[in-house]
Amino acid sequence: MKTLLVDDDQTFVLFMEAGLSSAGVELTVARSGDEARKVLLSKAPGHFDVILLDIGLPGISGLDILTTIREAGNETPVIIVSGESRTGQKVKGLSLGADDYIVKPPEIEELVARMEAAVRRRELLEPLEYGEVQLDLAQRRVSRSGRRVDLSPREFDLLLALVRAKGNLVSRQTLLHDVWDMDFDPGTNVLDVHVGRLRRKIDAGGDPLIQNKRGKGYRILEGTDEALD
Repeated sequence: MKTLLVDDDQTFVLFMEAGLSSAGVELTVARSGDEARKVLLSKAPGHFDVILLDIGLPGISGLDILTTIREAGNETPVIIVSGESRTGQKVKGLSLGADDYIVKPPEIEELVARMEAAVRRRELLEPLEYGEVQLDLAQRRVSRSGRRVDLSPREFDLLLALVRAKGNLVSRQTLLHDVWDMDFDPGTNVLDVHVGRLRRKIDAGGDPLIQNKRGKGYRILEGTDEALD
């Protein structure tokens, strides 16, 4: 993992360099808020896999750096690693967009495990695009060719299941399980009703994208596929 460590404590930096290098982490160090800002501005968003951030820094504070990162739309996982253990500080850091908060000194194995978990969580929220349809998983927003489509939570989950299948047929049983957490067909038309609502919204002003194979399931077209028989 490419990691930016922002901390002004030289002893702690040496401790982290030794521990994280043995875990295969590629570490870049910034020793102040100003230096961290310069490093981040010089790199493209997403250059670092994780940012480890202290709160008490000379110059710009760690919380100010965190705010700047999130206001710029940079969704790189940020883990606060601080000697401040008060609950209020933890809550403030998390509310500003930190993915995790660890009190110094961390156990290296636990820290690496939390770094990996933060990266996995962010990867699950990466925007999805299939043909004309774009899904923002973090904000749960949908657009088609730039046009925003307002969906209910259930409709969003239904569309997500179809998009993740990338044009392959998704069975009725799979959709009922993934969207309604049902391991059986209730014998109602709940799925068909929701597909109908989703179609009216996603297809408004465009070609039909959602196709069905009667009694089998549904798929979403990329835009150039032929309809199912």
